[in-house]
Amino acid sequence: MSIEPIGFITLLLGMLCMVNGARFAMVILCLLTLLGAAAALQLPALGGSSIQPSHLLVLFLVGAVLLRPVQTQAALASLAYPGPGFWFAAYILFSVVSSFFLPRIFAGATLVYSSARDPSGMMSTVAAPLAPGSSNLSQSVYLLGDLACFAVVAGLARLGYARFIALQLIIASIVCFAFALIDWGTFLTGQSHLLDIIRNANYTMHTAEAIHGFKRIVGPFPEASIYGAIALAYFSFTLMLWLERVQSRMAGLATLLICPTIVLCTSTTAYIAGIFAVCMFVLFCLKRLIRGPTAASHVTFLVITLFLIPCAIVALSLVPDAWDSIAGLVNTTVSDKLQSQSGEERTAWNTLALIAFVDTATFGAGLGTVRASSFIAALLSNVGLSGTLLFATFLYSLVRSSGRRISGDRETHAIGNAAIMASIAQIGSAAISGSGTDLGLLFSTTAGLAVGCLAGPYVARRPATRTLANRRPPEASASLTRTPTFATR
Repeated sequence: MSIEPIGFITLLLGMLCMVNGARFAMVILCLLTLLGAAAALQLPALGGSSIQPSHLLVLFLVGAVLLRPVQTQAALASLAYPGPGFWFAAYILFSVVSSFFLPRIFAGATLVYSSARDPSGMMSTVAAPLAPGSSNLSQSVYLLGDLACFAVVAGLARLGYARFIALQLIIASIVCFAFALIDWGTFLTGQSHLLDIIRNANYTMHTAEAIHGFKRIVGPFPEASIYGAIALAYFSFTLMLWLERVQSRMAGLATLLICPTIVLCTSTTAYIAGIFAVCMFVLFCLKRLIRGPTAASHVTFLVITLFLIPCAIVALSLVPDAWDSIAGLVNTTVSDKLQSQSGEERTAWNTLALIAFVDTATFGAGLGTVRASSFIAALLSNVGLSGTLLFATFLYSLVRSSGRRISGDRETHAIGNAAIMASIAQIGSAAISGSGTDLGLLFSTTAGLAVGCLAGPYVARRPATRTLANRRPPEASASLTRTPTFATR
């Protein structure tokens, strides 16, 4: 194991998180999730795996929460049956168990494209017989980190942190836009090496590609499709907050900034998932117009998407040079994608993944065993029908919780709905091009925020044997976090 320079910085920030508590830790975590091409630790013994700074920080986030009993209780309560957290935990624990048993039970039963990387960071381009690999362990660790992040964020949201976490996600979306500008600027000036410090992970980097004169925006990520998926998640979150008039000025600014980078990132994933996301918001605004309550922001969004954007497209068609460039870009990234080498390769991944699902009698090959090019194919081939049904139950429970307004706080409920929109946008992007079952820490953060906001405030429980004079208020156990508290009974 080797520690990168950015790893030392992460360790220092982690120590500060232990001292300053969950508020400081959430600020750092939301920013570090943007460093998708960075490595804090390199693990040659595990096939050249790289540990990202955000995953390393999760350890310190969990440690900071464990030092504060009220926050620990709230985090554990977020995983209680029958809420969405229970099903998310069941899905992850089932996946981790499958990573040990299934690759050994079905070893040699079918051919797969392995998720394991060699020491150079490359994945195999040749199908091989199903067998256990280092990715079984690494993917299990990542998913357990996702579960810990989910529980902590959900618990903090129930303790009154929802608005604070939402603000950090808005700031992160603005920083994401800033990284896109830096990426574009360093490419034009030939100074892309300046970003090598945050592009040191053992991944294949596609940072200097262009299509029809458009630079593929990757920001702090290895490739344009990942940037597009992350930017779309932030766009969905901030747009929903703007529509619901929650921190509307800052959310509106973030939406306005992040939207052009999605259009210019030249990612097929972002374009297709973006259309799906926009359709969701159109339906949401139409529902508000019919049933209410309606705000001016809902009408404004409908006017922009249903009138102004079509008019802009018609006007653009009157400029031949601009129209030819846009049409060429759309044809390359959408229409002709399946006929490209990348499209044929990804089709082969999904085909073998689905064959593996059948050859393993729908049990799956085990977490981290099969590489696919769609989250759905990855679920079926890795964790089988049982794991897929557990995740589907979690998603259904998460979406259904939006209709149960337990909390009387309109703002908290709106933040929960925005987090659900961001989570669905990430699942949509992963369904198009996700290579595995790990949706990442940003998904865990938004899903946990949604669960915490829509579950209602958490009231700390104290032993009944204590007298009223001897009871300590919740803030006594979480004083370092300066979190809003609720009175005990």
